[in-house]
Amino acid sequence: MSRSAFPKFRNAVGNLKRFRTVVTVLFEEGFSYLIDEMNLRYLVPFRARFFFSLKKKAWASGQVVGVKIIETPPEVRLRRTMERLGPTFMKLGQLLSVRSDILPPEYTREFSKLQDKGPIMNPGVAEKIIETELGMPIENIFASFDEQPIAAASLAQVHRATLRDGTPVAVKVRRLGIEEIVQTDIHILAYLAQLFAKHFPVSRRFRPVRLVREFADWTLREIDFEIEGAHTDMFRESFARLPEVVVPKVYWEFSSRSVLVTDFLSGFKVDDLAALDQQKVDRHELARIGLRIGLRMFLVDGFFHADPHPGNLVVLPATPSSSVRGKEIIGQPLRLGLYDFGQVGRLTDRIRIELISCFMSFIERKEEIYIKHILDVSEQEEDADVQSFRSQVQTILVSVMHKPTEKKGLASAFYQVLLAGAQYGILFPAELILLAKSFLTIERNGLRLWPDINLEEELRPLMAEVVKEELNPARLVADLKTTAFDNLYLLRHLPEQTQTLLERLNRGEIGVKLNLQELRDLKKEFDRQNDVRVLALLAVALLISSAVVLRLDIKASAFGISLGSLGFMVASVVVLWLFFLIKRRP
Repeated sequence: MSRSAFPKFRNAVGNLKRFRTVVTVLFEEGFSYLIDEMNLRYLVPFRARFFFSLKKKAWASGQVVGVKIIETPPEVRLRRTMERLGPTFMKLGQLLSVRSDILPPEYTREFSKLQDKGPIMNPGVAEKIIETELGMPIENIFASFDEQPIAAASLAQVHRATLRDGTPVAVKVRRLGIEEIVQTDIHILAYLAQLFAKHFPVSRRFRPVRLVREFADWTLREIDFEIEGAHTDMFRESFARLPEVVVPKVYWEFSSRSVLVTDFLSGFKVDDLAALDQQKVDRHELARIGLRIGLRMFLVDGFFHADPHPGNLVVLPATPSSSVRGKEIIGQPLRLGLYDFGQVGRLTDRIRIELISCFMSFIERKEEIYIKHILDVSEQEEDADVQSFRSQVQTILVSVMHKPTEKKGLASAFYQVLLAGAQYGILFPAELILLAKSFLTIERNGLRLWPDINLEEELRPLMAEVVKEELNPARLVADLKTTAFDNLYLLRHLPEQTQTLLERLNRGEIGVKLNLQELRDLKKEFDRQNDVRVLALLAVALLISSAVVLRLDIKASAFGISLGSLGFMVASVVVLWLFFLIKRRP
């Protein structure tokens, strides 16, 4: 989010009334000490202060009208504060409910109770919004439109409808004025975060301003349905080759920032076990599909659904093939549908590759390698206790890897490891925490469907698919093309940069005495050392890739030789060349 979204509050006069409401609710819920520390008590109305003083006197006497006072825990009061302040603050609470790395467990448990539900809009309001957004009467768009929504959340509600060509669709309509409310509240949260960091230095470790900025990016994307539609298309394209995964089509001609029209996926909830059994759904295969979807999102695409709870998944049972008047109708396999892509996460390529290595080391039970890759994606504070963190991770891995009676797997271990980091001054990117929570949800869905699942055995072939996809020649060529353009840019500008350097030398701006022969010798040595480094990296990459391919028994070959064996042969040649270069010193 841009800096303009985080102004000093004195420049945001239009937000003063809402800001006063926020401060007052905090005060009424018992957070007066925060208000006083941040010097904001003057914003609390006299009425609220008066009743608070009466309550405080009652507390001092230990009773109110003869009833003993039991003080409500602060996490409960904070959850109530968020509910009273509306959708933006409730969304913040939902985001914080997955941040067990920075909040105590009693807070995350309490915030997880925040339900994203909203009142149903008055009859005709949704239809009016659609007509205003799309600029045409609703009857010109839909053959039928159910006035009663099938879901109502704080930001939008969803209706079932039918397009004029008979296609059943889901219509998501954003609430009137919600964008202005969210933006106003984000400004307030940003200002409060700045005050909090200033007056409570202990909070700086958890970077409250950065947390609000991440929340702002997250929420502003979620209320823009054009962004959600783009996310849906990206997932639809990613899973196009997997017939067992269904992502709804977006009807862009009937969509906008406030309206989103997609295919309606009709099926059964993934946690409705009775209905699945009645439909004779293979729950074991359904669990495998869920795990395959998760690993592809996290490790192949680096672009994942951040909230894959059962409400956002729909099971489409298999349909047998049949024949009607001599025409064969092909049936469908068991499929799992995904929707609601307002909340998504993204990983950089560097983190994604580190995670592949990390998860592979878990499958192979290589604890030290796992810890190395975990530390590679962390941010370590100056006083970080890395050794204690290593010991804690070792304990977590052993408890998961070597206790077959425990219903825990890769996702559970990963989530526990990330949460353990904060107490030792080792922090992880917010997107990685979201991934861990998303992966844990998928794993729990699998355990619910198949209580006796052997997670390690089911993940092993799926990880082999991930590695095979990563080593796919087409993918490598695409990456090479991208890198080639970067190198081409460097080559094009190298003469210009060299000319600039020579001109500065001629003007005496760089005072260096050069011996031409020494410069030539130095250049040769640099060239030789660069060749050594490049060949060493290439040899290591070939050896590791070949070992992985042979270990996973990937059936792929070239010229009649398996890729693993071929990789070792090429690596051997590279190593010999490397020895020759090292020996040939100038």
